[in-house]
This record gives sequence, C-alpha cells and structure tokens, in this order.
Amino acid sequence: MSEVSAMSLESMPQEAYVNSYAVQDSAGTANVQEPAPRSLTALENTQNQAYESFFTAQNAANAAKERTNAASNALQLAEMQYMNGEISQEEWEAAWQELSDAKAAEEKANENYEAAAAEAQTAAEAVEAKKEELRENRENDTTYVVHCARIECPFGMRESYLALGPTHGVLTHQIPQMTVKDIKLDQNIINFGGCHSRENPGVQAEIDKTNEIIEGKKDWRDKVVGYFTKQWKKSVAVFKTGISIGKKLLGIKDKPKTKEEIEAEKQQEMWSDFVGECNAGFPADGEWLEGHEKVFINGEPVLLRKCSIMCNYGGCVTILLSGQPE
Repeated sequence: MSEVSAMSLESMPQEAYVNSYAVQDSAGTANVQEPAPRSLTALENTQNQAYESFFTAQNAANAAKERTNAASNALQLAEMQYMNGEISQEEWEAAWQELSDAKAAEEKANENYEAAAAEAQTAAEAVEAKKEELRENRENDTTYVVHCARIECPFGMRESYLALGPTHGVLTHQIPQMTVKDIKLDQNIINFGGCHSRENPGVQAEIDKTNEIIEGKKDWRDKVVGYFTKQWKKSVAVFKTGISIGKKLLGIKDKPKTKEEIEAEKQQEMWSDFVGECNAGFPADGEWLEGHEKVFINGEPVLLRKCSIMCNYGGCVTILLSGQPE
C-alpha cells in the first residue's frame, strides 16, 4: 500500500471543473456526462464535427461541379442532335433544364462548402485559443496530474501523453496519480513522434546531409568566395555587436534587414523543417520541477499541472491537460 503524506489526495482542494466523465448512480449504472461546453475536449469534438462537415461539403461541391460539366457536355451533344433531327425539341429542352438545375445545385453546394469552411476555421481557432488559455494559466495551476495527461514539447511533431503502468497505489478521481519521478521515456512520457531540435543528433545529421548536397552542387569558385565571405563575416560580427549595443543606448532603431539577413532567417526556418527521432533524454536522477510541496506518495511529491521538465535536447516538456475530467 503506497504511503500518502500530508493528507488524502481526494480531500485536497482542486480547481473548479464540470464533470465530464462516467459516474455511477445509486444503482451502480454508469452514466456518461458530456464535457463542459468550453472545455478543450468539447471544443475539439466540435472541431472534428466541423471538419467532417467540411469534407462532406467539399465532396458535394465537387460532385455538383462534375454534374454541371456533364450537363454542359450533354447539352452540346443535344444541340447537334437536335439540329440534325436526331432528337425531339422536348429532349433538347430537357438537356437545357438539366444544365440549369445542375448550375443551381452547384451554386448551392458551393455556398454550403464556403459556410462549412468558415465553421471549420472558427472551430479550429476556438481550439487554439483554448490551448493558449491553458498555456497561460499553467504556471500557477496546482491541479493534480494523472495517467493520460496531455503534454507538449516546443520541438515535438505532435502533442503526447503521460502514462503510468504500475501505479503508485493512489487514485485521484479513480485515475492513477503521478509523481515528479515519472519521467521514463515511452513508459511515462510518451514520445512526441519526431523532434525538430538542432541539438538532437538525428536532426543535425539530416541538416549536415542536406548541406553536403548543397555544397556538392557548387563549383570551386563558389567555395572560394564562400570561404572568404565566411571569414569576413566573422571579423565583422564583433564590430556589429558593439554597434548594436550603442544603438540601444542611444535609442536608435535598426535599419531594414539586409538581403543576407533575410536569407539567414530563411535558412533557420528551413532547418526547423528537419525532423529526427524523438528520443528525449532526462537525467537518471531527474524529476519534474515544482511538484507539490506538502503532498507525497512514497516520499515523492505528487505531479502538478504547473510542473515542467527539460529534455537533454533543449525542449521544455509542459502539461497541457492534467488528465482529470475537464
């Protein structure tokens, strides 16, 4: 039996939330309650529905366009056949009517498509706004973090989750409670699918490989010019640093960026597109920072949503959702 110091987790004060999980009534029957309207889960459900409606409307618009094209081709053929006396006037007029109906249907389908696109955009913006709100509030959020909490890394390809295999024997709202020592990759911290950090050897290897290809396409004149340009830039760098400090002291604004500076920024953006394996590393004796100061499980502070941990490759892993019902 795990030892919990200070007081029971169930009795600790928690931030207010609306129940959005399965609870049992007096007869023991599970009743699933809907997520709170403004919770991230609810907003993401709305977003998924909006995306589904968007793709349905997109398919309908494409089908309507194909119908219009087919009706237009059929009318051209009908006109030739009518002139040659191969079809009746009624058949020719029917072809005209089909084209008219097809155009009306296409117009309506396009209106629905535009409306669905706007709704999907609004839903996506609402989700992102909620995430920003959660990120801004995280610093002071002392909600307990449990199994399946959602996490983020600035260099990760996607969001991920915390997991707890063998539990510590303590539950919060019937979900295994985590501690600051739960830092094992792919056992506690599920990887982020890929890594963009240049400190990751895999990412740097991809950058070096690309640079070799680029350098291989240059002739000897480019390489000579590049060498002396590089040396010159090193010499000028110190001088520019001094000027920059002087400008700040005098309140002088910087001039518009040069072509070389713009190209350098573009290269930095290009490097951010390189992806390596997410193989986050944490010190063997490491732990999440800012765990609970008064509540412990087997001597380990319980994990809070305000906690964070630094990966060896420079990424700061933070907790977006605690894993508790929103």
